[in-house]
Amino acid sequence: MDAQPVTYAAVVSPIFDARCRACHGSQVANSMGGGNDFSTYEAIKRFPANVLLNSIRQVPGARAMPPVGSKLSDCDIERIARWISTGYPEK
Repeated sequence: MDAQPVTYAAVVSPIFDARCRACHGSQVANSMGGGNDFSTYEAIKRFPANVLLNSIRQVPGARAMPPVGSKLSDCDIERIARWISTGYPEK
């Protein structure tokens, strides 16, 4: 894992673009993403952090995300966790 600062613009948004927004983007969130729209910084920041992290970590009992295909890399999961733990820096 790298030691670079983790910001929404530089790190988190590209992860969500690549792995989440096909189902959780603004145009499809209600039909494919269970109503969870992760298309903006504010939307992700408002979502309960523990639910998000348990889902992407695929913790037993949590709803695994993504539900099909490969799990996010450990590095990407750690980057998202670090972004949350450092106060959700935007830029």
